[in-house]
Amino acid sequence: MVILPGSAVDEIRGLPREVANPTIAHAHNLLGQYTKMDLILRSDLHFRTIQSKVTPNLNSLTDQMEDEVSWAIQRLPKCQDKWVTIHPYHTVLDLVASTSARVFVGLPLCRDPRWLEASIQFTENNPVFVTVCTMRLLPTWMHGILSWMLPSNWRSAGYIRQAQRIFVPEIQRRRTLIQRGELEELTSQTLLTWMIQCAEGPDSDARHLAHLEIVISLAAIHTSQMNSVHVLYDLAARPEYIEQLREEIRTVAAADGGWNKSSYTRLRKMDSFMKESQRFNPPSVLSLHRVMTQAHTMSDGTYLPKGAHISMPVQALQHDPSIVENPEVFDGLRYYHLRQKPGEAHLHQFATTERLQLNFGHGKASCPGRFFASLEIKTILVKFITNYDFKLVTEGQRPANLRAHEFIFPNPKGELLIREREKPEPPY
Repeated sequence: MVILPGSAVDEIRGLPREVANPTIAHAHNLLGQYTKMDLILRSDLHFRTIQSKVTPNLNSLTDQMEDEVSWAIQRLPKCQDKWVTIHPYHTVLDLVASTSARVFVGLPLCRDPRWLEASIQFTENNPVFVTVCTMRLLPTWMHGILSWMLPSNWRSAGYIRQAQRIFVPEIQRRRTLIQRGELEELTSQTLLTWMIQCAEGPDSDARHLAHLEIVISLAAIHTSQMNSVHVLYDLAARPEYIEQLREEIRTVAAADGGWNKSSYTRLRKMDSFMKESQRFNPPSVLSLHRVMTQAHTMSDGTYLPKGAHISMPVQALQHDPSIVENPEVFDGLRYYHLRQKPGEAHLHQFATTERLQLNFGHGKASCPGRFFASLEIKTILVKFITNYDFKLVTEGQRPANLRAHEFIFPNPKGELLIREREKPEPPY
């Protein structure tokens, strides 16, 4: 792998896919030919549908997401007048899986225990990442044999088959109703329905659509879960920010005459804290992956041969003092203050990409689901911090992150203490 400096960002993102291909790089990172993640090489249906259907309809999806968070959060342990220990990694996973399912498949399927179990276990057990991290330790000539021997790969294939058993009949049912013009409202505005409507040719195969559905769920749930858990750990480690965020929620709700869909865009302090938390806890130390499908010579003379895998050191860039002021200081309002500058109100947001803020990539190949992830995380945080007090089990000891290769994970065994607030004030 070739790690390029930040000065190459604009040139790399400007290269056409015929020269530097991001999809091949993602499939390579996930050892797609062995983990069944290589379907992203055969279809960009998921990318197009999220970009053209999910993101433009986020306002109309907000009520559904709030309803699902309100339903799912009831499964948290009862903790009125007492502190109770939770494992945020698992608690948040449950909330994110339910909320994502509401948008991806709709009622009543989103509450089907079979689908919730499959999507949660596929994310929690992370068989794809276990397989990838194991196989990377061994020579490539062994990968074909290992793919048949690793239990993690068996589990991954099992979850995909389970998704197909659940979704193939549902896809066929919805397709028939769409043709008749009789599709019920509860399922009309969902990712699965939109993919059915947008699919053409081989993409229309029901098993292929079901496979795509669970792969998208893994990516979406993993992203929102990781970021949400990091934010909760960072808030608990810096409790002075919690009341500031609650006050912002109260202020926004009062200014809007009650909570509404656009209120989330005005949570600038929360957005800033999320972005700063991600700066300290990126999902990976590398980003802007590309595989060179043609040889290319950079403007500075660097030669990139055909087949080279290139990327950017996102974590190093985000801690470079020439790029970020006082980079080793966690400033939860860093980006809130930057947005106060003239002409920069629309910049420095959690979901926006910038030249040297590369957690979601940059340019045309940026993560299409980042706006959904931002809204989903805020929906969960707003409900959680207005309903519960929470703190670290041991003051000053934030659960340490785990690392595997370039990936960074919040600690699955980390704990927080939570207690229902005396006067909860959820805006929805």
